[in-house]
Amino acid sequence: MPTTVIMLSAVAAGYCDVRWRRIPNWLVAATIALCLASHGLINGVAGLRMSAAGLVLGIVLLFPLFLLRGMGAGDVKYFGAIGAGVTYQHVFTVLVISLVISGVMSLYKILKVRRLRESLANIQDLLSQFRHGHLKPHPVVGIDNDQALLVPFTLASALSTWLVILFVP
Repeated sequence: MPTTVIMLSAVAAGYCDVRWRRIPNWLVAATIALCLASHGLINGVAGLRMSAAGLVLGIVLLFPLFLLRGMGAGDVKYFGAIGAGVTYQHVFTVLVISLVISGVMSLYKILKVRRLRESLANIQDLLSQFRHGHLKPHPVVGIDNDQALLVPFTLASALSTWLVILFVP
């Protein structure tokens, strides 16, 4: 039951992210509630704890990127919902695969619009700021810049969730 809930929810969230660049709060809340409840019903208190730990871990992992304006709150909240579905045991796997997928999506977009040199300069600037301890939102690379090349991270997370559920034991 939890796998069905999170897989259907992932399809809906991925669609919303591509179509409207938003993940509805009702979808996040319903996904969290259904995942927590189903894990609790199937595995008792231990299942509820594993699901709740996945929820918290999913949010904690992406929250710094939200603070740096690298992604929206909907992405963070929905990744928490994914964590509630796959539990804390698989959140890191989903994250790594999501980062690979979104990296490929980003590279495709950069090459498609021919902004490789500009993107590499922005990455170099970000790394330089990080190396010098200046952690603050970047003026060019971020969700607040209408000219930024953005990719739908929740779509990448949704695809990753399906891959983990279907292929990871």
